[in-house]
Amino acid sequence: GFALPAVVSAQHPVHAHLANPAAIENAQKKATTTAASPEFLDSHQMKTLEAVAEAIVPGSTSARVAPFLDQLLAVESAANQRAFLGALGALDMAAITRHGKAWIATTAAEQDAILRDASTADPKAAPMRGHFDNLKQWIAGAYYSSEPGMRELGWTGNVFHPELPGCTHPGGHQD
Repeated sequence: GFALPAVVSAQHPVHAHLANPAAIENAQKKATTTAASPEFLDSHQMKTLEAVAEAIVPGSTSARVAPFLDQLLAVESAANQRAFLGALGALDMAAITRHGKAWIATTAAEQDAILRDASTADPKAAPMRGHFDNLKQWIAGAYYSSEPGMRELGWTGNVFHPELPGCTHPGGHQD
């Protein structure tokens, strides 16, 4: 089950996806299929996203954030797809520039240093800050709307239904 998390900005594209329960359910079903190949990302991008997501929000790998986001991105606008790929590519390029290897080949300490610099950069002077913020919104939105993320926020699994789901008896159950 997914819920609209409070951590997602109303201006960010992930917000529209998280507000659509049918789209969320469809993406989650596809993302949890272990044999499913990526719909939008290539294999390198998927591995990079998995590593970036885990570095930004620990637990993202077990919550299957990367495959979930791949499903959402597959139906996203071309402009938002380009922005996402640009952000992911910027982190990969930062790793190559600093350490001579792709993000997925860097150590956790090297990844943390890149993320720390990106997250503390002046948003007006450094495009890397915008890339970091974009990825963070996608990743946090996906993680905190997953069952592990919601449990981390205090959700217990209790669900309240204002009426019995699926009940179509005329006159209800007054008998």
